[in-house]
Amino acid sequence: MRRFCAAAGVALIVMAAGCGTDDSGEAPARVLRVGVQSLPPGQGNPFTGIGSPGVYAWSPMFDALTLIDANGRPAPALALRWASVDPTTWTFTLRPAVTFSNGEAFDAAAVVATFDYLHSTAGKATVVGQELAALTAATAVSATEVRFTTAKPDPILPNRVASMPVVAPRAWATLGAKGFAAKPVGTGSYKLEQWSPGKAVYTAYDGSWRKPKIPRLEITEIGDPAARVQALESGQLELALVLAPDQLRRIRAAQATAQVNPAPQVMSLAFVTTKGKTPLADQRVRQALNYAVDKQSIVDNVLAGLAKPASQGATPAAFGYAKGVTPYPYQPETAKRLLAEAGYGNGFALAAEIVVGAFPADAEIYQAMAADLAKVGVRVTLRQVTFAAWLDKFTKGSWDTPAFGLSWNTAPTLDASRPYAIFSCTKKPAFFCDQAALPLQAEASTEFDADKRAVILSELGAVVHDNPPSLLLVEQIDLNATAKNVNGYRNDNRVIDYHEMTVGA
Repeated sequence: MRRFCAAAGVALIVMAAGCGTDDSGEAPARVLRVGVQSLPPGQGNPFTGIGSPGVYAWSPMFDALTLIDANGRPAPALALRWASVDPTTWTFTLRPAVTFSNGEAFDAAAVVATFDYLHSTAGKATVVGQELAALTAATAVSATEVRFTTAKPDPILPNRVASMPVVAPRAWATLGAKGFAAKPVGTGSYKLEQWSPGKAVYTAYDGSWRKPKIPRLEITEIGDPAARVQALESGQLELALVLAPDQLRRIRAAQATAQVNPAPQVMSLAFVTTKGKTPLADQRVRQALNYAVDKQSIVDNVLAGLAKPASQGATPAAFGYAKGVTPYPYQPETAKRLLAEAGYGNGFALAAEIVVGAFPADAEIYQAMAADLAKVGVRVTLRQVTFAAWLDKFTKGSWDTPAFGLSWNTAPTLDASRPYAIFSCTKKPAFFCDQAALPLQAEASTEFDADKRAVILSELGAVVHDNPPSLLLVEQIDLNATAKNVNGYRNDNRVIDYHEMTVGA
């Protein structure tokens, strides 16, 4: 069973899972229709993002060297095995006899070509390029062996390369990034037939090393989660993704299967403290905002009790989760006291740029947050932006507001070090910087002993909790639904095993 990026634990099945083989005795359908909240703005360029929404559209076409299994450990994908030669050198042995969907051979040279682009000026500016910034060189030792060199010891490199989809080198060189986005070529189960506004259509790549069971895949953008459920009810979709807990009753009424997976992400409102004068520059203010929001009420009333209040940037499934760190309790009086001590006894106005539709009930969560903050005098204005605009601002650090929606995402490495690096001085450009956290970050990034790394990351979790770069909200969930005639569905960290799915006629 293929899992591409990361796993967030075993699914909590709300209804009986529609998994297994198609035992209906009827011929399976020839098309699998999927509804998503949005298609990636980078179209078929898999370097322009990580996770949702891009992963839904890219995982059918692309593979990385490794994937992260259900236990958070790197597992084989395009690479069968790997080893650390020394603290800054790793070798990866590649899967043989794999081809891209255009007939190009997958080999060490293809991996090196992908790395070379990501190491170029243009590649370093991409989301994936930034993820792999610590890599300094890739060398083809043979057709089936690649050697990676890192600037400093990197104990989680096998996890890290799960974020590097390998693209067909000649197609990329010929088309360039823009042309390739329209005509992507990978080693995955499907190849793109058509990408039109709001819809991506794929046909099976029968030469793939993970051959699909359904010959045609259609992924359609349906912005409203209620509309996605309606399309599932009416038989226009077999799979509806990113739904809200208040739709569970409709899902059940349609005799569909609802599955809740703990996501490897913590929903939060990030604080911009590195540009301009802002109340958020004061640690007491940032702590006050965390005390002011009733996260348990959000979990109970907005997320149907299916999630948990967030205590830190990592979720329990991630390596380095600090078990001794607890969520900020709901204490509005403490919040008011801290605001007064910081000189904001009358509160202040706070604008924040957010994207909605990425998480279950995220719009309602932001609204509940704003309502609680208003009770302590912090008057929040939520400015909704598109994901494309948000991504551009995140990459450039060009925020127009002193706060913005940003999850603490341990995927694709499922390691706590990833989000801690983003919410810190090490992100370029940084939106928040706590010099006191840097020594622990540096220590965790080079320690190969797993037990020692776990201790260091736990200490870092405590430091970041006390000097918060964001308003921590909830450990998010994924809620998807399949039609009653769907079999073989599996979702690990929003990567759907489309190639294993069947749909009864």
